[in-house]
Amino acid sequence: MKLVDKMKDENLGLAILYNFTKGYGHVPMSVYDVVLPFLYHDGFRNHLFEGIEVEEALTKCVQEDASFIQNILDTIEKDKEMTSRALGICLLNKYLSFEFEDNEMKGIYHESSILDINEAINLGKFFSGKSYEDILNILKKKSSSVVFLDSVCLGEDVDLSKLNQFGQVTIYKQSNPEEVIERIKEADIIITNKCLLTEEVLQYASKVKLICITATGVNNVDLGYCHRRGITVCNVAGYSSLSVAQHTFALALELLHKNSYYHHYVQSGQYSESGMFSYIGPRFYELHEKTWGIIGMGNIGRTVAKIAEAFGCQVQYYSTSGNNTKQDYLSVDLETLLKTSDIVSIHCPLNEQTKGLIGEESFKLMKKEAILINVGRGGIVDEEALVEALQNNEIAGAGLDVFEREPLAKESPLLQINDASKLLMTPHIAWATVEARNRLFDLVVDNIQGFLKGDLKNVC
Repeated sequence: MKLVDKMKDENLGLAILYNFTKGYGHVPMSVYDVVLPFLYHDGFRNHLFEGIEVEEALTKCVQEDASFIQNILDTIEKDKEMTSRALGICLLNKYLSFEFEDNEMKGIYHESSILDINEAINLGKFFSGKSYEDILNILKKKSSSVVFLDSVCLGEDVDLSKLNQFGQVTIYKQSNPEEVIERIKEADIIITNKCLLTEEVLQYASKVKLICITATGVNNVDLGYCHRRGITVCNVAGYSSLSVAQHTFALALELLHKNSYYHHYVQSGQYSESGMFSYIGPRFYELHEKTWGIIGMGNIGRTVAKIAEAFGCQVQYYSTSGNNTKQDYLSVDLETLLKTSDIVSIHCPLNEQTKGLIGEESFKLMKKEAILINVGRGGIVDEEALVEALQNNEIAGAGLDVFEREPLAKESPLLQINDASKLLMTPHIAWATVEARNRLFDLVVDNIQGFLKGDLKNVC
């Protein structure tokens, strides 16, 4: 008998559970929770009605609908109350009895006039002897294969177990280029930050349906090939605006206040020996009434502008794209910004328009008391020109979190300056607060969930 589509009443439910018990034998109570979600699923039930074996029906459903497993898992929770009511009716009508066996409550069927539902009986036979955990493991094996190629990019403290809901998960801390092909061959979902996924690499990943990039930029993925192959590519955005803005001020305030110098003065014992309550060495400055120039007025640039304004700064900006000229702050050309700003911070992407944007001539335009902060991309600033500008005192200082080559080359000219009060460098960590990294990963999980449920997010 074929079940009536969408007919989810208690009488149908008790008939299904009764017939499932008939096929299974003595059913652990927790196993009943999976029965209705399976047999109320039109596609799965229809495959069984057509005489297809349960194993093959599961495989077909996953092939037909990438969200099949996730939908079943979601429905298990939703249908628990209905299952309990149906089991209660079975008990009252003496269709089933429930007895302790091996320290576990189990359902046992009694002969009755309930019509056989072969789909339920066959499902019971397939699951016979399997626990609830065994059944979930079967689902996971049928579900997506998720491969994370470079988890080290998120740090060690992010809870990657959130991926387990999607199926078989393989996590690699790092993947060298020669390792990537072998590691993605059987993957349905690939997660990466920096690994190159070119056509030459992806052609070996015949099963891949989704690529999740744990970053905003997707220049490491061949989008043209993915679009032709029907592979969805998702990125993440907006997760680090607060963190990068905060790091911008951490660099700027250190350069303005010279705190590392003054800490050393105290720590070295010089303060204790001075006999003075205070010591004024290198000059330091207030932000109040300084002019803060922002290059790139996206989310991060706007966040920096608000904080700078709270410090009492006069904010002006230069839009590298030319599209963000209607902000609440003064829009100026680049030359004006460089000539008139006390602090210049860079928050724009690296592209043909911005590569080498700040070079030798730029530093000659800037105030001698000005400081430069780059938390955008390394290639925006000519590093050799910056070193010369610092050595020649054309500007007062610079704070860099990004570099032309990452990690920083051992022969980099930047390493010639061994004075943190002039050049302060951090290893591309502005984005990486605990909160930002967890927000990033939650967005990746949301992207996968959205893909599996047909509600695509952050598609590139």
